[in-house]
Amino acid sequence: MKNLNIGGACPRRPLTHAVPRAMMHPTAPVDVALGDCELGVFATNGTFSESISALGSVAIDKRRSWLAATFADDVSTQFRGMLLMRPMAGHLYVCLVDPCLLQAGTPMILVSADRMMAFELDAAGRLVDRPVPSQAKLRKGIERAWTDLTRRMRAVTTESGEFLFGSWMVSVPA
Repeated sequence: MKNLNIGGACPRRPLTHAVPRAMMHPTAPVDVALGDCELGVFATNGTFSESISALGSVAIDKRRSWLAATFADDVSTQFRGMLLMRPMAGHLYVCLVDPCLLQAGTPMILVSADRMMAFELDAAGRLVDRPVPSQAKLRKGIERAWTDLTRRMRAVTTESGEFLFGSWMVSVPA
């Protein structure tokens, strides 16, 4: 588990805001619109299996990939990890992923925990496979990604701990 304490603010909305922007618009302002983006990102509490239960069938039915940022409970900053659910030819590929930033100013990628697969968002906002970086680049890239995500999360959080863009909710048809 990783502690995503950003000065007392809840990290859930800042994290779900920061990840897709770091993948699509690495040098844009924090309030940049995503435009067309195939990857849905959400935060949840509980187990990885609960995340799969919540959106697994929706991912397959809608042919949309989902990234679940999973936390221990509804008040903790203890981050369990990111779970990627990617529909592929009638089935659902599910894996834990780590963010990876190979070089400052470039788009962030996601690398599977087993280091066998890597993913990026292409110019059209589709999640696509990409070559897995070398082990030497991965360790530094993951550290760099978390440093960048923490910076981004703080940039969208006020001094009083409020998410800059207010409250939002998404309804996903079942």
